[in-house]
Amino acid sequence: MRNKKIIKEIYSEVLSKNIQITKPWNKEMYDHNEGVSELMKDELSKKLLEAYASDNEDTMRNIGEIINPIQYGHGYNYHDIFDDLMKNIPDLQNFWLNEEYPYGVEKGIVSKIKYEFIGY
Repeated sequence: MRNKKIIKEIYSEVLSKNIQITKPWNKEMYDHNEGVSELMKDELSKKLLEAYASDNEDTMRNIGEIINPIQYGHGYNYHDIFDDLMKNIPDLQNFWLNEEYPYGVEKGIVSKIKYEFIGY
């Protein structure tokens, strides 16, 4: 078993306690990142439902760029896109959200959340 090298300690508001930042990652770092991931997924779901309810296909396609590495061509109908995106949200990986969610914030597609991933 490798020794963990402690880099620093931070207070995680997601976990409501201090956690050590280590390499390799420790359980508390994974727990913090899972909490951040759930907040991001909730925001994506909320924005997607708002776009679907308002029949805004362009916004739905923009949200899809954060969720999927593919874009939906003209052969996909509005309901198929929504169903596929909603199905994929629970499976989003943290590394993907770490890269793509800030892009969505920058473009005004989703709202910035209070917390960030650690260790990336």
